Amino acid sequence: MIRGPIKYYSPITDVTFRKIFGQHIDLATSLLNAFLPLEGGRTITSLHYISAELMPETPARKNSIVDVCCEDSSGSQFLVEMQLNWAESFYQRVLFNTSKAYVNQLQKGGTYDLLQPVYSLNFVNGNSHPDIEEWYHPYRIVHEYHTDRVLEGLKIVFVEMEKFQKIQNKGTSKRELWMRFFTEMQEETRFPPSDLLADCDIAKAIDLLEVINYSDAERYIYDKYWDAVSVEATWIKVGLKQGMEEGKEMGMKMGMKMGMKMGLKEGLEKGMEKGIEKGMEKGMEKGMEKGKEEGRIEERSLLIRNMLINGMKPAVVAKIVGIDEEKILTMKV
Repeated sequence: MIRGPIKYYSPITDVTFRKIFGQHIDLATSLLNAFLPLEGGRTITSLHYISAELMPETPARKNSIVDVCCEDSSGSQFLVEMQLNWAESFYQRVLFNTSKAYVNQLQKGGTYDLLQPVYSLNFVNGNSHPDIEEWYHPYRIVHEYHTDRVLEGLKIVFVEMEKFQKIQNKGTSKRELWMRFFTEMQEETRFPPSDLLADCDIAKAIDLLEVINYSDAERYIYDKYWDAVSVEATWIKVGLKQGMEEGKEMGMKMGMKMGMKMGLKEGLEKGMEKGIEKGMEKGMEKGMEKGKEEGRIEERSLLIRNMLINGMKPAVVAKIVGIDEEKILTMKV
């Protein structure tokens, strides 16, 4: 029987991404095997979920939450994130999360030889590597001169979705099929590509995107997620504008100093140029961080309370949002 047009959600939001890869371990395994540079060509055969919340050592430091966090039978950990608003600070966030997961393995009095590798897979919707043509970027710790010497423990992968979309002739590997799933399955999609449906893993993921499979609470979360993305993008623009203003002021001061040495007019021009550049960078960073902080705090608390009000069990809410059930219980209304 031929199916009619179906309405889908986008797979790159928190609620859909976690519904697919945070609740279906077989799909998480498929995704990780397709993208991670595992040693000796090995594949992941068994996984189980662990808390996606990386706790800080002191109460003053904020928690960091990844979208999906898994562990295999050997103790290797796998972190997966989807980042829609790109900023340079995301590099540091990923490095922090990966390092934190690695450090957290060691219990007091434990020996370092017990530490297992941590892999971080990050999908970014932005030009994170503007000077590189490829869209797939694996990182590891290597000797600066002898690159065959590797310090094992941390492996980080960045995947650029926008750059992949611009490729004319896309391949048929599992990795490329998953990338097409992320970039071609959108709210406007009514008939998924037949070659995506031919892959059993991706066909299952597509079924999980059908709007009819989402509860009222999940639909609410989905809409609020896009609101949060808009808020974050707005703060980036606000930060950029503020950075421009701060840059002009900084440029005037720098220009005055430079003008004393090379002539007032030339010094002002060069000082303004350098000051604006620094101010824009500072403003972008400030806007991004403020947007992330306010957006995440408001989004998470509102959504959790709404789901609880609508009668969802704390255990179910915890699985959707990706934090411990104990914290959900403290927010009961």
